[in-house]
Amino acid sequence: MGRVRYAHTLFNLYVIRLLALLIMRLWDAGSSSAPDRVEDRLSQVQGLLDQLWSATPADQPVLVRDARWLIPLAQSPTTDELAGYFEVAKQVAETLSEENQIEIQRAGVRMAGGHLRSQLRHLSVQKGLSLNENSLVLSTRRSNALDFALLIQGLVRLLEAYEHAGASGDDQKRLELADAICQGISPDPELFVNRLDLLGPYSMIEHLFITTDDDGRVVYTPMGRRHVRLLEEYEGRIRRLSKRLYEDCQHFRPVEGAYSPYGVLYGFSFNLIEHMTLKSLRPDAATHFSLEDVFTSGEAEKLAWVSGWRKLPHVKPEVAKLFEYPQQFAEDVFARIEHALRRRVTDGEANAAVQTGRLFIAPGDDLPADSNASMIPDLPVQYILASDMQVVAAHKAESCDQTHLLHGRLEGEFVVSYKTSGGWIAITKDILTDVLGAGRDVKLAGLPRAAAGVLRLMCPNLVTLLGKAPGVDAWKP
Repeated sequence: MGRVRYAHTLFNLYVIRLLALLIMRLWDAGSSSAPDRVEDRLSQVQGLLDQLWSATPADQPVLVRDARWLIPLAQSPTTDELAGYFEVAKQVAETLSEENQIEIQRAGVRMAGGHLRSQLRHLSVQKGLSLNENSLVLSTRRSNALDFALLIQGLVRLLEAYEHAGASGDDQKRLELADAICQGISPDPELFVNRLDLLGPYSMIEHLFITTDDDGRVVYTPMGRRHVRLLEEYEGRIRRLSKRLYEDCQHFRPVEGAYSPYGVLYGFSFNLIEHMTLKSLRPDAATHFSLEDVFTSGEAEKLAWVSGWRKLPHVKPEVAKLFEYPQQFAEDVFARIEHALRRRVTDGEANAAVQTGRLFIAPGDDLPADSNASMIPDLPVQYILASDMQVVAAHKAESCDQTHLLHGRLEGEFVVSYKTSGGWIAITKDILTDVLGAGRDVKLAGLPRAAAGVLRLMCPNLVTLLGKAPGVDAWKP
């Protein structure tokens, strides 16, 4: 009977995988991709999901209840083709009802927040670093442009609904939304609440958001314009709603002996239902919890459910120990959220400990004949990477393998990158926190005009042009 029971669970997991793929076909062209048709297709997938669970014995885990959660679940494995994530986000915003949009964004924001928290925990333990260690902050900020951008786009919709729920007196909905929002900002609350000047550049992905038009001007792509608009909306809403969020976040403080989603650890969201499936091998497996329950607080029973995922015969004890529910980590994550919101509420617009620095750029090789420019220190070479050995030999950049550099470009790890006759040059996003975020002004000369234009669009509020060459302003969107 045990084998048959587990085989049934594997079958259900297989069906969930198929439904996750199917739901990504909501917007397929055909007879119609109009909003009413998309809503109808979503209802059909929900019907199939309901039918699956109604025909499943009671001793089987219900892996996912809500078909809308399948949309972010299907996108949880990473791919180098990042454009699709933004195309789906746009389709969700343009074709689905407000209710469905909010639930999809709640699911996506929670899953992304949990993924980034798990990454933070893994690196912290692996390297023996505190969560606020500068090298850890630099690494996680530099490498997560996609997640940051998608979080911003999802949080905008949730903040809007949160504000409306507060105005209408719907306390239950307000707290549910506050819970999702706090989970969304939890990987780096200081960045998402107080360092909005840096958040924008960190969330920019050069090759997706910026292009040249028919006249050769550097401009935002439609995808880039949409992101910049949503970024501006996010900044306004988080400033306006931080006080209420600070008050509401007290409801989500982790409690010893109980479960908090701030302590869940996983790689990608699909791993969660795989853990649930494997755990069903055990006769004591809880079957009444689903994926949605992972992201809400609970009592000791839920804590035991999550803690038991890796307590399996094939998992080595030392591996299982690495993934034990980390109560202290959950408390530390919450403390960072609370601290960031309190800083925003207490200090308002003057919350930054230091003034943000500026990157002064001079397209071409010559600095303007300006005594002030000569007083500004150069951008340290450690933030400039190159596969062009001539540039490296001239001590103008640090050496970087071209394959590694181009992969970093695809991942959005640079504020600008450009090709030379001998390879590629890129400026790492580490300058945002290490240099500009620390209040230091620096200058950079020798940028090709197009690269200077890209840099201005990637960091519009942090970059200042030193010497205006003819046509340089053409990069304005």
